[in-house]
Amino acid sequence: MSGWAALVAAAWVAAGPGDASRPLYSEAKAPQVVPQAAQGLPDLSRLAESAIPAVVGVVTTQAPPPGANDEELRDLFEKLNEGPRKGIGSGFVIHRDGWVVTNAHVVEGAEVVEVDFGSDTPRVPARVVGADAESDVALLKIEAKRPLPFVPLGDSDRVAVAEWVLVIGSPFGLDHTVTLGIVSHTGRTDIAPLGRPGTYDFIQTDASINPGNSGGPVLNLRGEVIGIATAVNATGQGIGFAVPINMAKEIVGQLRDHGRVVRSWLGVAVREIPRGDEPRGVVVTEVATGGPAAAAGVKVGDVITGFQGHDVHTPSRLRWYVSTAGVGREIELKTRRGQGPERSVRISLAEVPAQERAKAAQARAALGDEGR
Repeated sequence: MSGWAALVAAAWVAAGPGDASRPLYSEAKAPQVVPQAAQGLPDLSRLAESAIPAVVGVVTTQAPPPGANDEELRDLFEKLNEGPRKGIGSGFVIHRDGWVVTNAHVVEGAEVVEVDFGSDTPRVPARVVGADAESDVALLKIEAKRPLPFVPLGDSDRVAVAEWVLVIGSPFGLDHTVTLGIVSHTGRTDIAPLGRPGTYDFIQTDASINPGNSGGPVLNLRGEVIGIATAVNATGQGIGFAVPINMAKEIVGQLRDHGRVVRSWLGVAVREIPRGDEPRGVVVTEVATGGPAAAAGVKVGDVITGFQGHDVHTPSRLRWYVSTAGVGREIELKTRRGQGPERSVRISLAEVPAQERAKAAQARAALGDEGR
């Protein structure tokens, strides 16, 4: 296996024995370590010490494969695996009442999920409130007997290439491991963990990310989470990827309220334009009959240049803006037709039709099977 075909999600699988009205995360209340340019790096020990109590291991017991519900088949499955199949990932607390964020692939197929705070503390049962495969974000809930330490969420849109970052997690089950690196690149949209399609816009880093780190926080030097450690390239060194935290912010509220992400839909297919031809925009290649875009007069060949004040440069970025805008919301789309001027179009977004969701799920399942 070579190249990106060897890209693996950074979860480790081994054989062997609130209140809905309150925000789920803080953006300002945890202690922060402010970098001092003239003095070099800030006190990394203090930064790690402040974040570590909110970082957890996520331990899963995987369900037997389909058809193994019979007791004899289950016993055979466990004997072949020398006990129930275990998975180890990472996560982090975002609210003192016991809300925990991790990767969707960490808890996929899990029969039992437990959260491990380390330091010889007994594991705590966790409930999977919701998991979104398309963004690879999952939300867990544990019953907290006391207010829990948590980490504040930063702004991943402000992350700069060569910025220092820390990654904390449980690589190979080694809890609270801290690694240091820089942001190598942002906006990686051509990376698909386990070969599955999705809405990805990864932050790339050379901070060590290994199996078991999946779901752990990537922190800036102010102690804010700017990404969720997700994937590594098994054939390379110093190449890891993280889900931008701004994507997770759009997801966790819906997972809490609905158990799934209710995505909005524009009803177009688009492709990227060579940058030499147009300064920005994507070209419409298909318009769904009866969809919101068709009703607003959007046609094949139109160039979409903006969405709700955001410039559009890539299909993946447009997909993300559309899918998280909200069902029933009226948005402003900037378009250009032929050599004509840019114009504004008001469109009311709809929910993704059931047949479109089914097609996407089938594509993820097919590619996921190929990647295993």
